[in-house]
Amino acid sequence: MRSVKIAAPLAALVLFAASRVLSAQAPAPVPDPKSPLYQSKGEHDRSYAFPGTGEAVAYHIYVPAKWTATTKLPLVVVTHGANQPATAPFQRPMDDPTLAKTAEARGYLVAAVTGYHANATGVGGWNVPYPMVQVPRQGRAGGGGRRGGDAAPAPPTADDFARAEMDVLYVADLMAKEYNADPNRIYLMGNSSGGSAVWNIGVKFPQRWAAISPSAAPLEDANFPYEKLKAVPVLVVHGDMDTTMVFDASKTMVDHAKARGVDATWLPVPGGKHVDAWAQPEILGQIFDFFDRHVGKAK
Repeated sequence: MRSVKIAAPLAALVLFAASRVLSAQAPAPVPDPKSPLYQSKGEHDRSYAFPGTGEAVAYHIYVPAKWTATTKLPLVVVTHGANQPATAPFQRPMDDPTLAKTAEARGYLVAAVTGYHANATGVGGWNVPYPMVQVPRQGRAGGGGRRGGDAAPAPPTADDFARAEMDVLYVADLMAKEYNADPNRIYLMGNSSGGSAVWNIGVKFPQRWAAISPSAAPLEDANFPYEKLKAVPVLVVHGDMDTTMVFDASKTMVDHAKARGVDATWLPVPGGKHVDAWAQPEILGQIFDFFDRHVGKAK
């Protein structure tokens, strides 16, 4: 197994320090009952004012028809792959998207986050200090190419990375409060670089999640603190036709997690590709089955 490292612009210590500073800076956002979309059902683009910046940061939600103000439904927070918008998880697979349909059928609230700015969510982003294990490829460019003449996006700063992480926590809280989510059934899932965020946010804030499911997101784990996930069941998903991230490296993480006392489950996807193996109808159904089996304790 060989890994290809995409170096973050700043050291991990700086990122974590920035995260601590940001989390203490400004009051957390709260739902706005005056918003025309407040407690609306169905699929919607939403946004909130990111504390300390004055910026409107987008997130994308689905609320099933069965929801009422007194119904405590489970909530899944979703992180996307590199440099994508919050809508991306709702568009997989491209020919027949599954996330909203599954949320409706299974009675789940779903919120997909932006990660503050898209440029903070590439490989090596999301405030994740562990390099991803990538398939070696000639001429790999971590964030993908640009069309000729397009201006390069501004490089992310330490604050951008820390805010990408905080965005996940802010949106989880906003959804839980606005839609009265079951506090014992809040889950985190994401694919590719978003899956690396799931691993990292899982170990940094284990008390917040009843279970997590990273997909196509193997990390170099020599220093990964698996022991912090002993109370958080993990379902690891990866397609065996992935040409971006190393399939076997995800299985290795499952083996290492189990050896450290984590309730980790391996879900390989035969024929599954990097972008949407997780979103195949039968696989997404199994992810929701996994969440159904794991109810946490409100903390």
